[in-house]
Amino acid sequence: MPKVLSYTPAWLSRPSPGFDLFHSSDRKLSSKASEADSKKGEQGNRRIIAYRRTEYCNEIFVVVGNTIRWADLGQIKDDWEGEQDGGGVIRSIESGDQEKEKSYRTLKISIHEQIHHLIPSPSGELLAILTAHTVHIVILPDPSHLGQADTGQIHPKTFTLGPTTHVLSQSPVTSALWHPLGVGGRCIVTVTKDAVVRLWELDTHNRSSFDSPALAINLKKLQFGSSAEDDFSPSKIGTNRSFSLDALDMEVVSACFGGNGSELESGWCPMTLWVAMAEGDVYALCPLLPSKLQPPQSMFPSLTTSVTAQKGYLEQELHRAYDESDMEQEKIILEEQQHCEDQYKWLTEVDKQDPVLATDEIESSNGPFIYNRPSRPGPIPRLQGPFRITPEEIEDELELSDIHVIASRLDTREFMDADESDESDDELDELSMRDLSSSVVCLLTRGGRVYICLDIEGVKAQWLPQRKSKSKNTPMPSSLHDLLVLEAIDTKRSEEVSDADWPTFTADVHSSYSFFIAHNRGIAFLSLDPWIGKLEDELRSGGGEVTGTDFRVDILAEIAESFREQILKYNHKTDAEHALHVTVPIVLQDSVLGYFLLTAYDDQPQAVILDSPVDRTTQDRNYNSGHEYEPDLKMLTQGPAKAAYQPSQLLWAESALTRFRDTHVQSRHKKLLKEEIRLSSATLDVMTEAHRVLSQETHQLGIAASDLFRRCERLQEEFRDQIRRANELASRIERLNDEDADDYNDSNSNSARGSAKLDKRLQNARKRHHEISARHEALRKKLMRAGNKELSDKERSWITETNKVATSVLRSGDDDAPGSEEQNHGLVDRYEEARALAEDLVNQARDASKSSDSDGKPHGMFKVPPDIRKEKVGKVMVLLERETALVGAVQERLERITLSVT
Repeated sequence: MPKVLSYTPAWLSRPSPGFDLFHSSDRKLSSKASEADSKKGEQGNRRIIAYRRTEYCNEIFVVVGNTIRWADLGQIKDDWEGEQDGGGVIRSIESGDQEKEKSYRTLKISIHEQIHHLIPSPSGELLAILTAHTVHIVILPDPSHLGQADTGQIHPKTFTLGPTTHVLSQSPVTSALWHPLGVGGRCIVTVTKDAVVRLWELDTHNRSSFDSPALAINLKKLQFGSSAEDDFSPSKIGTNRSFSLDALDMEVVSACFGGNGSELESGWCPMTLWVAMAEGDVYALCPLLPSKLQPPQSMFPSLTTSVTAQKGYLEQELHRAYDESDMEQEKIILEEQQHCEDQYKWLTEVDKQDPVLATDEIESSNGPFIYNRPSRPGPIPRLQGPFRITPEEIEDELELSDIHVIASRLDTREFMDADESDESDDELDELSMRDLSSSVVCLLTRGGRVYICLDIEGVKAQWLPQRKSKSKNTPMPSSLHDLLVLEAIDTKRSEEVSDADWPTFTADVHSSYSFFIAHNRGIAFLSLDPWIGKLEDELRSGGGEVTGTDFRVDILAEIAESFREQILKYNHKTDAEHALHVTVPIVLQDSVLGYFLLTAYDDQPQAVILDSPVDRTTQDRNYNSGHEYEPDLKMLTQGPAKAAYQPSQLLWAESALTRFRDTHVQSRHKKLLKEEIRLSSATLDVMTEAHRVLSQETHQLGIAASDLFRRCERLQEEFRDQIRRANELASRIERLNDEDADDYNDSNSNSARGSAKLDKRLQNARKRHHEISARHEALRKKLMRAGNKELSDKERSWITETNKVATSVLRSGDDDAPGSEEQNHGLVDRYEEARALAEDLVNQARDASKSSDSDGKPHGMFKVPPDIRKEKVGKVMVLLERETALVGAVQERLERITLSVT
């Protein structure tokens, strides 16, 4: 989890050039911008900071007033540090204006409405500029222009996107997204408030590609569409529009793609457009693709494998439904089978294509080949949704403000060969095994509450049927798609909720399951990493079985606790103008800037430097690579970071009296300002108006000065408190050093004087240490004397043999231990064999005696001579005595060994 190291650095604070990049010295620009926004009442936060990462630069684009400024953050930081190292002298006012011009360049673009969004393309070649109703595409200049001595304005080539489509008379533009699979990153999707999606395939050498979209879809018509033959194009300008309840229910607030076109994402994610409505409904379009696409290499092989497997699985389920006579389940399976068949035909047409190799001019992070969009089933997909948000305890109407989708992980083992899988598993698993096999949909409400939803089923490609159905009813899906809510997190307190607030997501650069949330109270960090691994283990543990999955997911929903932290907090103001629009931050990771979060508030830059996870991993690796004899050194724990105090900008603002003559004085009274003051009603009106303007400014200046005075007093108090604590610590040290100084014997030595009490304690400690060492040495010698020497090889073999004999005689030891079966084949087995033989002989003798009785022969007809009998009995007795002596000797030896070992 990131730790805040520091807040806005000095090179972004006043009076550095970094501060001048965000601040406008002309109050007319900011006042006009705020007045324009407040008059129109447009909703949504402003994305007026854009970042373009190049090979050697960290370029940002900032909207100040209605102008776009372009600068390199790394260069600004290096210049400021070089200036501080060179002299550390603050620049004078005369040279300040010159330095301001050198710190950034201005892009001169003719845009009359207030700019709300800056969205750079994935390749960094184009920049989309959004106002409330219009969209403009700018070809960005080369980064080499930043290092030139010329600091004048740059006039880049600009195109107006949809000059007859996105105009003031049409619906406002809510989202503009660069398509992840567009060729060279030149495909953009615009979504308007009236639920119209337009896909534009841009060509900077063909101006007509900016005039009309390549694909336009009206979601309100598509929702009730019955076949692909219907007309789903938006209504043309000038046509009469009848009132419909759908116009209220389908009011778009935000849209996003389900992925960014990475190799590790599921194939359907980057071609799925998620749309969030104001009333809480969520829809999806899949697949939404341009006529030419540039996918990653693993996309189509993975989709073909998964669709083929799904096709076989549905056939088995259909036979099972036939056998069980389940008509409802049969209907659902037939519908899914039709979608799967459409997907299979679509992918078959892709596989038959001969892709074109992308040229060097087309810069993209996707694959090297360019494909054509399949012509069948059609370019317009089916509108999936509205999704059912479960459980039912969730409030019915969610007033949404933004949506953020985390793509599901791609399982590469499904479509790779065995050899390729073995080689790539180690590399891909480390990157992807932490991710979920299901997509995560994050919904953000106007009140600052985040709903973490799990899309277990997954959104796949669907199309409408090619021909109209004979039934007049609109075909509806047999099964509803659910979004399972795992967690609901509040980023603001209930008393902080404002109707003018519009919270917004910002993705993190280190983890796909972490993101930032910007609202009018500050910026919060949210991470799902603590429980994402547990959820994936539960989803995998089922092994395809549905039984018990709902129960396990419910348990995880109860224990799911995401990490939440307030990264930046704004100073709340009662003026609603400051809380109406919040600048969405950007997050970047760079070797020069580090883990850096940048935003703007009240025309001032606000930054947070966070602890990078990469730095923590490297540091832990360095600690673990140390030798055993090296001490365990830990970094000093730092206290919580505090933001540096920034005085109110009213202290530097231009006085309104300079514009008093143009704004407040009537034309017929302007000549009075050049003449001598005369007592008249006109002069009284001018003085009264001037007093009103001046009193307001002096009141604001008084408030700012009083706040600065209180801050200075608080700073003095803190310094006094620190000095007092330092004095107390110094007095305690002196008291310990000077106590019993008269008893110190070595007063004539040149060494530093110490305390007799401390010396006595030190001597006692040393004496005790010597005593403990002596006791330890004595115990060690005693143990050495008590212990035996190491056994020789003969002794070890004799002990092994004795243990075998003891095991055989006493039947001790573990029967399951290795070698126990061989050990038991000793005296015990011989005894058992002799006993069995004796019983056999006894039985034979008994049988013989019975047979002799039956024959009538007397017993004892065969007599043994007494001499032979005595001799045999004597031999048997000698053998028994020898065996008895042998067993007794072995037993005594075992007892002695046992005593010696214990």
